[in-house]
Amino acid sequence: MTAMSNTTRRPSRAFGAVALLATLFLAAGCASEPATPRTPAAPPSPAQPVRKLRMPDTLLGLPKSMSRVATGAAKQHLDTLKRDVAPVTSAVGWAYGNDDPDADMVYITGVSGTVTDGPGLIDRSLQPYRIESPKPVEPGELGGTARCGQGRSGDGSHLVVCAWADDQTLGIVAFVSSRPQGDRTAQFHEVRSAMTETAA
Repeated sequence: MTAMSNTTRRPSRAFGAVALLATLFLAAGCASEPATPRTPAAPPSPAQPVRKLRMPDTLLGLPKSMSRVATGAAKQHLDTLKRDVAPVTSAVGWAYGNDDPDADMVYITGVSGTVTDGPGLIDRSLQPYRIESPKPVEPGELGGTARCGQGRSGDGSHLVVCAWADDQTLGIVAFVSSRPQGDRTAQFHEVRSAMTETAA
């Protein structure tokens, strides 16, 4: 995931990215709980389309970020998601935006494989984020279960974080803005659809 932005030429950009990485999550290293033993589910039947996740070139009109720190924030909890889904068939983590401290950013993290206990995995995947009382939302045409919550990062950025789970995929979409945000369910559906590819 990664070319690095020119931090020598624009030191304020690097500082902003580091601040965002430090404050986007409530407790990056210790919020994850040990995975609960689960009974493996049967793999998808041959007739069921197989879902995998990908990283589009753009999301909601935003390009892929070239900041190593920003993309590192998107990958920060990827290993935790991988432990919750087995066997893993795809894994993605990236940031989208213009690498400007005042610009909106979208962070995606997700895995595909065999998913069990979707609601429980959603709750656990949202724990590291500075959001309050995530609420159920419509998962969109791809089905499954989804929750979204709003909050503020330590640097004052406005957060909307949504997570979903279905039988084959588990993912998180985090919207970060310097301005107040309203309902982002429609954009969440758009991002999830753009991330998902199916094969018969």
